[in-house]
Amino acid sequence: MVQKKLQKGSILDEYDLDGDNEITNEELQQAKEIKETETKLRKNLAQLRMARYTLIGMGVFTVAMFIVPIERVEALADISNLFYISGAGIVGTYMGTSAYMAKNGVK
Repeated sequence: MVQKKLQKGSILDEYDLDGDNEITNEELQQAKEIKETETKLRKNLAQLRMARYTLIGMGVFTVAMFIVPIERVEALADISNLFYISGAGIVGTYMGTSAYMAKNGVK
């Protein structure tokens, strides 16, 4: 097994998981897996936020339509249809891919 010795204050200190000032191949593999997992979690969180804010935006838009005068609502009718369809597409895609990944054990 090959071990890599570290200098004090090295940028690779984060990969020394057991703190013995040497990096083994196993520690490098574990660090790689940790980074990949963190990346996947950040991606999932970003997708979840996008779906949530889309739902919140759709709700706020719906409530605003009850406050806005009827002439403006009629003027916004075509745009509101596209807004709801695109919002539903975003939320539906997120929910569908989440369900698919959970069912098939994709991590």
